[in-house]
Amino acid sequence: MAQVAIKVLARSLSQAGGPDARPPVVQAISTNQASQLLFDASVNPRKSAVSAAIQEIQAAGFSDFTLFSEIIPAAVRQLGLAWEDDDLSFFAMTLGASRLQIAVHGLSERELPEGMNYLSKKLSLLIIVPEGTQHTLGAIILGKTLRCVGARVKLEFCVTADRVHEIGAGEQFDGVFISASAQDSAEKLSEIIIKVRDNWSKTKVILGGGILNSQINLDAVTGTDYKTNDWKAAVAQCF
Repeated sequence: MAQVAIKVLARSLSQAGGPDARPPVVQAISTNQASQLLFDASVNPRKSAVSAAIQEIQAAGFSDFTLFSEIIPAAVRQLGLAWEDDDLSFFAMTLGASRLQIAVHGLSERELPEGMNYLSKKLSLLIIVPEGTQHTLGAIILGKTLRCVGARVKLEFCVTADRVHEIGAGEQFDGVFISASAQDSAEKLSEIIIKVRDNWSKTKVILGGGILNSQINLDAVTGTDYKTNDWKAAVAQCF
């Protein structure tokens, strides 16, 4: 069933064709150049540098969807690598990431890039960020991406197991996405998932985030249906 769902989703998001299809937009700069431009702007002393860089990238032909789903995440990863290599201070890295996170909020959720369509079913999805998670940009970008393709999204931060029943009382969801960090423990996540199951027994529970790249034994996180950082694969589980 999962393979069938993925194929259905792939069709719903596939490139539009036919004699009336518009030609793809040709960007004036590459995606890598755009992410480098944002990286440089995020560490620039001028507060307006990021907004100016975004305007330049938009003028080069990139959609807001591509900006928040690809270009900004790449720039944030570059900030992290620069800090790990001692090329940036922790303060500069944090400030740069904060500026880019603020920029994400200002980008439109109403336009899709050429070749993408809305989901074939209007899904209702809950995104949970566990308490103690410091880096929330991934969850914010996931929420914007899912809204952009037509899903109804509820995004909750600082969630504990005890609070799960409060955040969706009376609501039903097709999927619950848990965006966990590399520092989250299997025990804490399993407790949250147990409460999710108590509230929504038939809902798909999908685990993602930095935890998938950590050294934790993911098999110790019990109760999930799927583990992925690919939003399309995650959404496909919810049909």
